Amino acid sequence: MVLAGAVDPAPLRAAGWSLRGTLSREPYLDRLGAATYVDVDELLEDAAVDAVAVDGDDSDLGPLLPDLRDSGLLLLLPTAAPLDPELVRAARAVPEPADAAVGLLGRWAPWATTVAAALPLVGTPAVQVTVRGWPRGRQAAAELVDLAASWCGEVVAVVAAPAPLPAEALPGGEAVAWALLTGSGATVLVSHDGPAPLVRLSFATARLEAGPDGARWSGGAALPLQPLPAWVPDPTGSPPGLVATAAALAQAVGGGDVPAETWPWPADLGDLLVAARVLEALRTSARTEQLVPVA
Repeated sequence: MVLAGAVDPAPLRAAGWSLRGTLSREPYLDRLGAATYVDVDELLEDAAVDAVAVDGDDSDLGPLLPDLRDSGLLLLLPTAAPLDPELVRAARAVPEPADAAVGLLGRWAPWATTVAAALPLVGTPAVQVTVRGWPRGRQAAAELVDLAASWCGEVVAVVAAPAPLPAEALPGGEAVAWALLTGSGATVLVSHDGPAPLVRLSFATARLEAGPDGARWSGGAALPLQPLPAWVPDPTGSPPGLVATAAALAQAVGGGDVPAETWPWPADLGDLLVAARVLEALRTSARTEQLVPVA
């Protein structure tokens, strides 16, 4: 694997990748004690390279995504950046590309996989989701959009303060910052207030509470947290979700398949496009002070 931009190599090494060098327009920037490639053409001349990990926050690198997708190299985006829908669409439009994996890492968190395992036990969809203490920022918002879509289905519309919200505050008084309306009919109310993330999924007959401190049915005992799949290497201090995502992509080297039989599986550019579209709609809602459909 070759690194492009400010990508931490430690999780990739933990996932089993051998790091070949860096893609940089600065020929003397050598962070790995290995090769430095000044452009995509030079990179493609090295037959030993199987994949590229791209820092999508780097504005100089984002436009290279379609070319990298067209090269036949596997692609890893360690974070949910870039979140420009048009750029993601262009990368997805490449015919017959190699696999890509995206660092939407919340789906790998033990509490989130426990929620996913518990949902089929209810038998009915959630009617409302409230989220307290969710971190601010673009990556955190993308992570929550990804989780909400897995819990409640497609996000069809959004609204963000100062637009009129479905509720100004949660029952505990926490101010609602934005909300998602989903195809299942559930509304997701999001507040940044609170000491730690706490998600409450309300169903017709039950309520599930979950967050980094664990998961439990309302009034019940804590649920056993779901472990990472057995094929995921020991994260050794690196973000477990990123190690799992990179390890899954490694299984596609040589024409293999990225694991996708049981949840969670790695996010792809389609999942990234969903998050990008929703975040763009949230920005539009905050600017226009209106409910915005997700196009």
